[in-house]
Amino acid sequence: MSGIRLLAGLCLGLMALLPQAMAQPPLSAHEQVARMGAGVNVLGYDPYWQPGGQGNYREEHFARIRQAGLGTVRVVLFTFPHLDQDNRLDPAWLEKLDQVLAWGRNNDLQVILDVHDFNDCVKDVPACEAKLVQVWTQLGERYAAQPDSVVFELLNEPHGALDARAWNALLAKLLQVVRKTNPTRNVVVGPTRWNNLEELDTLRLPEDDRHLVVTFHYYEPFAFTHQGASWVEPQFSEKTGVRFTPAQVAKIESDFDKVEAWSRRHGRPILLGEYGAYDKAPMEDRVLWTRTVARAAEKRGFAHLYWQFSSDFVLYDFQREDWVEPLLHAVVPPKQQD
Repeated sequence: MSGIRLLAGLCLGLMALLPQAMAQPPLSAHEQVARMGAGVNVLGYDPYWQPGGQGNYREEHFARIRQAGLGTVRVVLFTFPHLDQDNRLDPAWLEKLDQVLAWGRNNDLQVILDVHDFNDCVKDVPACEAKLVQVWTQLGERYAAQPDSVVFELLNEPHGALDARAWNALLAKLLQVVRKTNPTRNVVVGPTRWNNLEELDTLRLPEDDRHLVVTFHYYEPFAFTHQGASWVEPQFSEKTGVRFTPAQVAKIESDFDKVEAWSRRHGRPILLGEYGAYDKAPMEDRVLWTRTVARAAEKRGFAHLYWQFSSDFVLYDFQREDWVEPLLHAVVPPKQQD
């Protein structure tokens, strides 16, 4: 009997160790970027988020995104309007976000939660800091058990009063908040001046935190990508018919070489978090520019996310319930959509 008891004890001990042996190691930031591949920004300005608002998005759109060969959705979140006087997020709004995360899981998508309250932040940095600390405390706690397909992005496009010094200080504080509940979740961070690649050298990241994905946004030449856009300076908003030509491709390649060199020096993977050309530009030029940027990113191992699924830079037409195919094929070639 003693032999049987010994064998039983050994079996129980091995069974106790089995979950630890089967546990997957945390997903590295480089692996996360590889999984992201090509993707698209979604939901930000849609009435889906309003109380009682149905909006345009349904789970079938996430299914179509995946079927088109896109692997990631960057969910644009305006959190500040949904905070109460104690900086608590509205439970009804959080339930809507829960639903979006379920859509992502159900369709095998990487989901980036992008806090997009950047314009409020540059107006009042101390007030912004207080709100962001509470936002990320709550989101971190609520989504700590989410799979590693969910990624946090601390703040979109810091600029203005959030210069390099102020942004690095705030970034460090927000990372500490997130790491209390999500020690190994991959987090997207980018430089100041609208996530400008020229500011990468000013970005200060903790060397011991390797679960960071570094992002930049790209809209150059700006006179082309933002021609006719109402929210930019008159020199761009009042001028249309600006062409993108093959002669400008070299500048894109040179800019992306700078990002790749920075990435190699620092051992940080890269996400091109936004790129797109406004719909006032000629379609054939938008397609050429989009294809050029997407292939330049892929050639260097960057994930890339088109701005945006619907509205103005439109990749998908809600009225027709169909893709703008020339642009979709520029973002992800048909052979990758199988």
